Amino acid sequence: MNDIIWLTMRRMRTPLIVLILTYSLSVFGMVMIPGQDEAGNLVRVGFLDAAYFVAIMATTIGFGEMPHTFTHAQRLYAYIVLFPNVVAWLYSIGTIISLLVDPQFRAVLARTRFSRRVRRINRDYYIVCGFGYTGRMIVKGLLKRGISAAILEREQHIIHAMSLDEDLSHLPALAGDVTDRRLLDMAGLDRDIRHCIGVIAITNDDHANLTIAITSKLLRPELPVMARAETRRVEDNMASFGTDITVDPYTIFAERLYMALISPVKYLVHDWLISVPGTRLRTELKPPHGRWLVAGVGRFGSRMVSKLEEAGEPFTVIDVHPDRVAQRPGSVLGRGTEAGTLRQAGVESAAAIIAGTGDDVDNLSIVMTALELNEDLFVVARQENPQNDELFDASGADLVARRSQIVARRILAVATTPLLPVFIDHLFAQDESFAQRVRHRLEAVLEGLSPGLWTVELTGEWANSIRAAQMEGTSIRLRILTENSRTPAAESLPCVCLLLERGSLRKFLPGSEEKLLEGDRLLFAGRGVARREMLFALREPTTLVSQATGRPQPRGAIMRWLMRKRLS
Repeated sequence: MNDIIWLTMRRMRTPLIVLILTYSLSVFGMVMIPGQDEAGNLVRVGFLDAAYFVAIMATTIGFGEMPHTFTHAQRLYAYIVLFPNVVAWLYSIGTIISLLVDPQFRAVLARTRFSRRVRRINRDYYIVCGFGYTGRMIVKGLLKRGISAAILEREQHIIHAMSLDEDLSHLPALAGDVTDRRLLDMAGLDRDIRHCIGVIAITNDDHANLTIAITSKLLRPELPVMARAETRRVEDNMASFGTDITVDPYTIFAERLYMALISPVKYLVHDWLISVPGTRLRTELKPPHGRWLVAGVGRFGSRMVSKLEEAGEPFTVIDVHPDRVAQRPGSVLGRGTEAGTLRQAGVESAAAIIAGTGDDVDNLSIVMTALELNEDLFVVARQENPQNDELFDASGADLVARRSQIVARRILAVATTPLLPVFIDHLFAQDESFAQRVRHRLEAVLEGLSPGLWTVELTGEWANSIRAAQMEGTSIRLRILTENSRTPAAESLPCVCLLLERGSLRKFLPGSEEKLLEGDRLLFAGRGVARREMLFALREPTTLVSQATGRPQPRGAIMRWLMRKRLS
């Protein structure tokens, strides 16, 4: 607000001085010129009457001569001061209008409004830097999980479009330089601002994301920072100063393809856990073993080639850069969009093809041409522009690398369910039997729809049931928590406990008789109704205790004490 006042006073200083001087001199002159009443007696206009007369004259409202009919001298004076006063008012009003449309003033006003709205956020929120397709997906995912966001974006038209979305218009958003420390302070890095729980940097500029990560870690080192990085140099740089999560969409996709090649079950379970809740579960993906064609070995293709080598799969590279072709004997020089180039690479005998150039149209052309030559190919395609979703869906590709979606899924998984990456790392490290157990348990409760994920921390009010059970001389076991407390008969909730964390101890797929203790953190996957019933039972301390003891527990603390005395 101080910036607005300072800028207004600086711009309005000259107009106000001109207006005040003109008005004051006009009033003073009107007071000094003598008049006369109807009887011809000499009178003088008072300061109040003179001020009123000049005001209505200068603003062209219209007036009558007051308090008495003017003399010729007074009329001549009114005629003389009329024009300077009108010009002074028009000058002042014009300056105000120009100030209101001035870009600098509007920018200061927008910053003030943004800062005020951020300070009014009364729940946990993330600072989201960059609001393209990826940012929009992340913010909507956060809102679905009860977490808010403060948004910084370079492009003003994106902020304008956001204000037209009824789901997002209530969020504080500001257009400006997302690397500006002052804007980051306003968004939540200022220690006086409460409820900020982390920073998400997902602009299309790696250097900007790096700057945001460094600034955030220097100003608020305790806040988690999740940043997008599409080059290994930037990724290593971010990791060197403690960035909590660096997301390279190409590396993530390459690792997922590698997992699909060596363990389709692990890939399937992982895909279920990171899918949008409520969507149809995907079926098992089984990429073929055999020779692969890789069209384009830039940032994306190089990562794919590395994972194919790790999986022991033979491949042939197609690229337009002679130096890349020369590095790999047997490669073919070309774009891959022409049938001749694909035949030269041996498309008729290949098992799969990766269309990995940086151009969506070229990738679609590669896919369509390759399938015409060999309709049995397993096809992997790279998609850069989210607006081409329908085109790639219709292309016949078996697997599409959608950069925005990959980044959004990974960041949402970490931001909303921090125990999920721990479980996924354990899943990838275990043998096939563990993945099969997880798959069968999820299939039993999901009914063909992707699961919702939630974390339960048995602390504070959420540990009331644990403390109440201890007072009753019993304990709450995991099976009690996963039963519906509002049905007469024991009915299991449609969910699976994936992980129990107790201090440094972690138990994956804990058994139903596992005793729950205060401070435990549990990761669940299941349907939304299971989460609602579980949280209801945790809020009511007598519910789970009644199930554990088999005796209905009175709600009042005094009645529970009397019952314990009677039973002791």
